[in-house]
Amino acid sequence: MKEFIEERIIHRFGISETITADQGTVFTGREILDFTRSRGIKMIHSTSYYAQANGQAEASNKVIIKLIKKHLEDNPKEWDSLLSTVLWAYRTSKRSSIGVSPYMLTYGQEAVLPLEITVQSLRIKLQGNMAKEQDDEMMYANIDELGENQATTLEKMMIHKQRVAKACNKHVKIKHFEEGDLVWKTILPTSLDNEKFSKWSPKWGGPYLMTNVIPGNAYRLMEIDGPELQRSTNGKYLKKFYPSM
Repeated sequence: MKEFIEERIIHRFGISETITADQGTVFTGREILDFTRSRGIKMIHSTSYYAQANGQAEASNKVIIKLIKKHLEDNPKEWDSLLSTVLWAYRTSKRSSIGVSPYMLTYGQEAVLPLEITVQSLRIKLQGNMAKEQDDEMMYANIDELGENQATTLEKMMIHKQRVAKACNKHVKIKHFEEGDLVWKTILPTSLDNEKFSKWSPKWGGPYLMTNVIPGNAYRLMEIDGPELQRSTNGKYLKKFYPSM
């Protein structure tokens, strides 16, 4: 993982302020934490089974998985052979929320697609007849406009995000917990039923004692008269425990 961060992130894009990851041991181990700290990078760990905490990446993954499924047919084990083609399609397609493609935001111009070479598009034809000086001038103009286009797109993304969040929040019931509360915790993964009880398996475990409230609707729990759980839990998977009389 150190090599991946060094080669695929730092060497390509520079040192980032933060890296958001799940709570897998590869991201929480001492080696990776020491490495990111030495580079001035803050590791942010999302809570288990709560993909929304890493929203943009998870939203992109959802679209990519959907595209792969459309092409799998009867060979699901060959999904990796489709990944490069699907990523190319994803990166060069315009987003309805921002009006441009990720490729355009990165390089300042739309990608040249194979079809434009087979059936020569207008821009390919014009570029082929363009003098080098004119071509250079156009390229520099695209680069100059790139920063402005990225800023405009970021503004559009924020507006779109706020609009979507407002619509979603209308249907969200806010849960409030405090340190010292006793809570039930959803048994995760929810598809993992006890073999003995099958579909009658309990869906909630506990009660647990809430030991710490973490910003972002995450909580630290411990077993009653037992150890603290290793990973924090999102409030989505908790409900208050009320002792029976």
